[in-house]
Amino acid sequence: MNRYHSLLCAVNLNEGSQTVVEAAVQLASANNIHLVHVCEHPITGYGESTGNNHQVTEAQIKQHVFPQLSALAEMASIQTSNTEILFGEPVEMIRQAAKHHCCDLIVIGSHGRQGLQRLLGSTASSMLHGTPCDVLTIHLH
Repeated sequence: MNRYHSLLCAVNLNEGSQTVVEAAVQLASANNIHLVHVCEHPITGYGESTGNNHQVTEAQIKQHVFPQLSALAEMASIQTSNTEILFGEPVEMIRQAAKHHCCDLIVIGSHGRQGLQRLLGSTASSMLHGTPCDVLTIHLH
């Protein structure tokens, strides 16, 4: 019997995302996995060198991200209805999504950075403090 019934798998859509999803599938049924990617809010402004208006909307970002997230979901037999693209600060949005879906585990990748990146922290290490459920970090190379 699996200890975890509802799992949130947070991916950043880099080369390690498939590894993170594969680890999640080993811990819970695909029907009980919520696959999440958090994007930064779009920045709108005017191009300094071109003078052109460079506006990007959340809808445009979702159109770009959705195929990548869907491909990961399909690879793991996770239903598209269990995928989400969120906007905001990653740690807070992941915590909110886990709470919303009543998850008892969050699975997230970690690159184990050194030096300045380690000093500044990462999403994975920030998840370890203040998250109301278990967090599993998958070491990525």
